[in-house]
Amino acid sequence: MVECWLPYGDTEVYLTVNMKDLLGVSEPKIIEPQNFSRELINNSFNNLKGSKKLEELVSPDCDVCIALEGTTNSKVAVEVLSYLVDQLVNLIVPKEKITIIIANGIRERSSKGIINEIKKSENLKSVNLTERVKSTSNYSDLGKTHQGTIVQISKIFAEAKIKIAIGETHLDNYTGFSGAHTALLPGLASEKTIEDNRRLYFKGDIKPGVIEFNSLKEDVIEAVKMIKVDLAINLLVNSRGKLYNISSGSIEESWGQAIYELGSSYNFTTETDPDIVVISAGGNKYDYDLYNSIPALKTASKIVKKGGAIILLAECQEGLGVDAFTNMARIEQLSEIERRYRLGAEAVHMLKTSTQKSEVVLVSSLPKYVVDQLGIQVARTVNMAYEKIVENRRGKRTLVIPQGILTYPNNF
Repeated sequence: MVECWLPYGDTEVYLTVNMKDLLGVSEPKIIEPQNFSRELINNSFNNLKGSKKLEELVSPDCDVCIALEGTTNSKVAVEVLSYLVDQLVNLIVPKEKITIIIANGIRERSSKGIINEIKKSENLKSVNLTERVKSTSNYSDLGKTHQGTIVQISKIFAEAKIKIAIGETHLDNYTGFSGAHTALLPGLASEKTIEDNRRLYFKGDIKPGVIEFNSLKEDVIEAVKMIKVDLAINLLVNSRGKLYNISSGSIEESWGQAIYELGSSYNFTTETDPDIVVISAGGNKYDYDLYNSIPALKTASKIVKKGGAIILLAECQEGLGVDAFTNMARIEQLSEIERRYRLGAEAVHMLKTSTQKSEVVLVSSLPKYVVDQLGIQVARTVNMAYEKIVENRRGKRTLVIPQGILTYPNNF
């Protein structure tokens, strides 16, 4: 027997698999940093891609707003923020004129970890700290994109003289890859803006790792350009939480460089159709609600044999994440889900697509009555889920994917 460890919420859980049934464990390639974080940050700021340097942007006593994507690794975020604030103070910007805004999109609250790390930092004391959560209502209306998305962005950020966005670059189910732009849309956008943009999910074959012919991505970039960001900072952090590179500058140029640095580290190859795929969203950074975790199910569905089984690990301490899971749960026709779109319908579509092909079991803290209405089974432990599946199946070839959001098969 083999023990396979998978992230789940704030911890890890193990799955026991018979060695003869285990096809493998597919994980992202670990890229180790070649320099200390301070050197990486310094090098990035000295080699900006397509934007002015800080000293060319700021003037004494100007106000600066820094949007930090809410799932950014907290320790890495504090290192970068501390460096950035030091640079601004050296350019005679008072700390009380600097605002850090935690950008959470439609999430109900910020992660305690990131708030606590920022508050503990001596360098960041006296800097204004706020957050954008689902209940935020104060937005600036910047117009519409060519595809009809109404662009409404946090008023604090929109009205700042200097605007800086920070986010990690990794796989993303909507824009191909995340980045500094993720701190703005969905991070600081109104629910209406996010809904308008996510509706474009149904236009084309949108999937992780692909940015060409992605209408949703094009819409995001157009919206972000309307916000007029002065500096974008894209962080490359490995699955162990270590910063190994940074790309800073304009939104598009710095993001393109970050994608290049990411390379194919997220890819894996699977030559056979496994009977069972056990996949974790990747722990509390990704599995805080079901809406954010569902892309991992989409990945598993691409790989698993037709008629096979998928076990998805997603703790979901913050619940479902969107109302669409309950309001649209009974709709079976995929075309009807698209026609009656509301925010989250794309996740319902991913779920229904998976359940039409495979048996799906969710390992989660969500109540059974909540999960039952989604048409899937729920289990409290991964081993209970796995044992129940294998006892009723002839084929037991099993693939384990511990980082479902960070990995994607390169042959699909």
